[in-house]
Amino acid sequence: MAEVHRILKEMYIGMAVCMIVFLAIGAFFMRPYYIFALALLVGNLGGALRIYHIYDVLDQALDMGEAGAKKKVIVNSLLRMVVTLALLVGSIYLGITAFAGVALGMIEPKICAYLQPKIRRILIRLGLEEPEEPVEPEQPSQEDDEPHFQTEDEE
Repeated sequence: MAEVHRILKEMYIGMAVCMIVFLAIGAFFMRPYYIFALALLVGNLGGALRIYHIYDVLDQALDMGEAGAKKKVIVNSLLRMVVTLALLVGSIYLGITAFAGVALGMIEPKICAYLQPKIRRILIRLGLEEPEEPVEPEQPSQEDDEPHFQTEDEE
């Protein structure tokens, strides 16, 4: 569980960095800028809540039976889609600048999922996180040299 929390923290850090980059780029291209900045913040918060919601739903589903877990995952996935769609449609009424901000904020978790290993290495290099201890692969025993299947001659 600690590893999941570490990964969530790294993704949130990556989302904050992406948000700063998008704010810097938006300062040159988006007018009015304050609408873009607020919409990006809303999209970022929506993306962060989606990440946590996915984690929470999957954690609960692992404790359920197969049929209940499948239903829970599907229902909550649809809920996330409806909330995402509501945010995007709502932002359209505020203009293309707000839509761009919300859309970029909602896409950031995808970007940060790819950047998470790099963020981890940077945090380790800065001394903010401890490196993982290497896991040694199990050595095969001498008995494993024998084939574990029967041939037609042995039957």
